[in-house]
Amino acid sequence: MCQVCGQKFELSDPKPCGLCLEFNELVRSHAIPNASFKIISKGRQAVVVTADIGRHPAGSNESFKTYQLCSGCEKFLNKEYDSYALPRLRGQKGKRILYGEGVTLIGIDLTKLQLFFLSVFWRAANSEYLAYSQVFIPEPWNNEIRECILNKQPVPLDLSTVKISLLKDMRKEKFLSDEVLAKIIMEPFHRLSDNNISFNFIFEGWFVEIFTPGLDLKERQSMGVIYSERIRLTCPFIHPYDIHEFSEIIIPGIQKDIEKKKESNVVRKTRI
Repeated sequence: MCQVCGQKFELSDPKPCGLCLEFNELVRSHAIPNASFKIISKGRQAVVVTADIGRHPAGSNESFKTYQLCSGCEKFLNKEYDSYALPRLRGQKGKRILYGEGVTLIGIDLTKLQLFFLSVFWRAANSEYLAYSQVFIPEPWNNEIRECILNKQPVPLDLSTVKISLLKDMRKEKFLSDEVLAKIIMEPFHRLSDNNISFNFIFEGWFVEIFTPGLDLKERQSMGVIYSERIRLTCPFIHPYDIHEFSEIIIPGIQKDIEKKKESNVVRKTRI
């Protein structure tokens, strides 16, 4: 069954585009933008961190793509949201001012930024790719968010609230530099609370929390929450090891890499 239009399809049946719902030819589409998997340089790899504790973080050319959108909608999302938001999150456009406790983004359309992150969230929730298996949006919220994305209208904060924090290794002896953190992409995971569910993404050096239903009025005043009435966005730093889903996987992975390097050095010395 299509999660968006509610129609039942056999595996061999043509399916509508997930965004416009038209029966156009589908192309391989991305939830986390493909550009985020190619942020280093041509021929290099992003480090993909799996949500499975038993698996090792590794370089990958895979970009979590699946047949989901028509070419028109894929281009629409790339032009309206991905191509706008990514340069500003990277500090290439607008202003990105670092200070003691966080970062302030100035000169950015916060409606577009909100819709960028919610389009990633919506694409992941409606993707068939295994990496997004922990992301879902129940109806009628799924369709409401889809319509806002398609019509370029801000999503009401009581429906879905986006909060972002900049990953920063704040220890004196840094192990994970800003450059390394910007190259890490983690398979999304969710957290349950009494009032809502948060769906969490790590990419482009940012920790993204999307709450559905949205945060209450008081919680929306906290740093990093995106809403269009603000003229600037001030986001806190977050230590990567304070995200336990991340630290449980990345630290053992780093330790394995260190052990492998030691073993390689021992083998080299033996040969010499």
